Amino acid sequence: MPCGINTLRSSMPNPSTIAELFQFYYDFVKPLYGSVQLQNELPAECLFEINAAFDHLSRHWQYGEPEDVTVEKAYSHLKRSCLDIFKLRVKEARRQYDELRKVDISLIDNGQFHLKLIALWNKITAGAENARLKEGNTAADAVTAFDLWNPVYADCVTLDKDFYSNPNVTWAEIREQRSKWAERGWGFAIGLITGIAAIWICDGLKNAVPTAPTPTTRQSILSGPSSPTQPT
Repeated sequence: MPCGINTLRSSMPNPSTIAELFQFYYDFVKPLYGSVQLQNELPAECLFEINAAFDHLSRHWQYGEPEDVTVEKAYSHLKRSCLDIFKLRVKEARRQYDELRKVDISLIDNGQFHLKLIALWNKITAGAENARLKEGNTAADAVTAFDLWNPVYADCVTLDKDFYSNPNVTWAEIREQRSKWAERGWGFAIGLITGIAAIWICDGLKNAVPTAPTPTTRQSILSGPSSPTQPT
């Protein structure tokens, strides 16, 4: 899944002007939506938060609300709109991780690839759990949770690019498939050879057992040669 998001954006000062707010939207929020819309529909909660953000923006002109107050409220809603997107990205990372675990990747990088994958996934799950615990109903909770989700998202992108899309995984899949076909071929060959050998053994045993003479043959043996018939 492509990502053009600046994951350091949340560590920068909060926007105080409408121009800075829209810079945050174009640098972070919009690419974040685009990265998941290819595979998922946006959750309704995200759309509600975006609507609330732009509703606050309208109050600056409609009711003369101070710009910095308007921006602060809209900024909070934009960050809250991203929370469900982060969770969708973790869900996608879990699918990728499960697929990778089905492949024998133990030979890639002398086993280090496998160990690094497990370590990264454990980091993602721990970070996601911590971020969920910080979510709440206040604007401050949304900002805190957003800042915690941001590195989790970055780790999910790393899992996608460095592990799931790694060309060595394709090599491992082809190698595993060839190994399975080789095992099936050997199994078929061994079964065929065993069957033929069993037939030969059975035939050999049959030929080794002497056949009992028929009564006619036995009678002729005991009575000896018959006497010639005397002419009358």
